[in-house]
Amino acid sequence: MEPIDKKARQAAVWLGAVLFLASAFAYILFSVPKNFPAGEVVKIEKGRGLGEVAEFLEEKNIIKSSFFFKAFSFLVLRQASVKAGDYFFEEPFTMFEVSRRLTRGIYGIEPVRAVILEGWSNKQAGEYFEKLGLFKKEEWIRAAEGKEGYLFPDTYFFTPEVEPDTVIKAMSENFDKKVTKGLGEEIAKSGRKLEEIIIMASILEKEASSYDDARVISGILWKRLESGIGLQVDATVSHVVGKPSLELTDQDLAVDSPFNTYKYRGLPPAPIGNPGLEAIKAAITPTQTIYWYYLHGSDGKPHYAITFEEHKRNKEFYLR
Repeated sequence: MEPIDKKARQAAVWLGAVLFLASAFAYILFSVPKNFPAGEVVKIEKGRGLGEVAEFLEEKNIIKSSFFFKAFSFLVLRQASVKAGDYFFEEPFTMFEVSRRLTRGIYGIEPVRAVILEGWSNKQAGEYFEKLGLFKKEEWIRAAEGKEGYLFPDTYFFTPEVEPDTVIKAMSENFDKKVTKGLGEEIAKSGRKLEEIIIMASILEKEASSYDDARVISGILWKRLESGIGLQVDATVSHVVGKPSLELTDQDLAVDSPFNTYKYRGLPPAPIGNPGLEAIKAAITPTQTIYWYYLHGSDGKPHYAITFEEHKRNKEFYLR
């Protein structure tokens, strides 16, 4: 009987150990730390591994054990990583719920929908972000300095706590995906540099009334550039003085700025806004025509001309 008693005792010890570990695991899994930071936004940085995040969560009193968090996430939820981003824990959560949210990217925050219109300057985008309540216009303008033209206009979703640098990163990556990579072959075939294409596209975005019109104007402006003729584009002056084209005066057209294409020949030194995909495509694939001049009448339609005399007649007739 003694061997049986010994085996029974060993089995009881093992069973007790298993039950103890199971109860400890269940306690840690379904209990909440005493100082859980409820009502706060917790940022999980991109590039952090599961172990590093687990230690961070334990330090923040969001979980009780980094070891059990890693074990549960990996063995039970079958997730070896967490989703980066801002998480809002509106109330104290168990480790089970914290792990579920972080491994599945359930942020607990209603995202802010930001619709960035094609052709907007960085200043206009900054004013819009401020109206959305994301951050101050001045913060955005400082962060976006030197990136005019390369922040792709699109619909984005950001957390309310988002920083300007995060928005810039998202818009820049979108630009690289859709333009640098997406149109890379076409740009190379055009024989023009990306910078030239984007500057031209930013002009077309403000000057053209449709995609077809943009391609015709693109052909006119590239032809004027190649012939050494000034572009004489109202949109570049508007960019400097902050007035719509129809309100520009002779004094405005004489403003001394490298962006003034009435005063200086060649392309402006930088884009005058952030162009969309159609404007960029129009800059890449211009329509070749016999025209050298264009304008948009009070009827909103484009009117082209071969000679300057014809262009003056179009001004008199269509801009009344």
